Amino acid sequence: MKIPIVTGPTASGKSSAAFDAAYEIGAEIISADAFQVYKELDIGTAKSSVADRNKVVHHLIDIINPDECYSAGIFFNKAEEIIGNILAKGKIPIIAGGTGLYIKSLTSGFFDCPPIDKNIRQELQKKAESKGLLYLYGELSKIDPEYAVKIEKQDPIRIIRALEVYYGLGVTFSHAHKLFHKKPKYEYIITALNVDRSSLYDNINKRTILMWDQGWKDEVAALLNKGYTKDMPSFRAIGYRLIADFLLNGGDENQIITQIAKETRHFAKRQLTWFRHQENINILYNHDKLVQYLIDLYK
Repeated sequence: MKIPIVTGPTASGKSSAAFDAAYEIGAEIISADAFQVYKELDIGTAKSSVADRNKVVHHLIDIINPDECYSAGIFFNKAEEIIGNILAKGKIPIIAGGTGLYIKSLTSGFFDCPPIDKNIRQELQKKAESKGLLYLYGELSKIDPEYAVKIEKQDPIRIIRALEVYYGLGVTFSHAHKLFHKKPKYEYIITALNVDRSSLYDNINKRTILMWDQGWKDEVAALLNKGYTKDMPSFRAIGYRLIADFLLNGGDENQIITQIAKETRHFAKRQLTWFRHQENINILYNHDKLVQYLIDLYK
């Protein structure tokens, strides 16, 4: 059986569609969201309500603390384990979320890199500071020209990572991806819920205001009061660092809300671009049609 994936840009209503379908067919939902995994980040990550989670079992929500790291690799391993458990109960798992990298890893596999000595990365970072990033890029171009042409010359994360793999494993980053590629166990059918651009942006603007009115500022304040900082992985979720800065340094509430909505619209635009470049993806423009489509397939 192909496992259903329900995705779409933020504020498109994909979570609601996945819930309605899951409720009708007795399925369980696995979140493919990079930030709903974090405890205490509720409003800004648009988590499903507790009431909905009591009606339909949800997985990979509220499983780690705000100072812990989460990745596509961790998601892949956890999701595959949960899928197996759900299927063993005779139920259907529905993957729901808009983090394209996670969906890509689940459907195509991911780079399962062996551990590398941390000192290598530290030495590369020192070299970048002393000799400059362009020097490291030149080094990478000689070692792995295939990968170097795919990235920007001023991309410190990818340049250092590629060199780290080369010096740590003794193979180029391009070759390492082939050697250590972990293939998926299951096959999937991907359906994206989309809405026209103007309606989507209007949804985002309204939702941002609603989140603020629901106490998003207080949520971030509570995190800061517990000792969490804006440098932690969870604060990469849209809005959290902006609100943290606002709470620590002051500012204009309306400007913060406007900026969060703007960043969210930009994120939605990137999601839409990602969907357009994916193969074998069904795009539907109506909530009810998507729900009925899944019911017809799996009930």
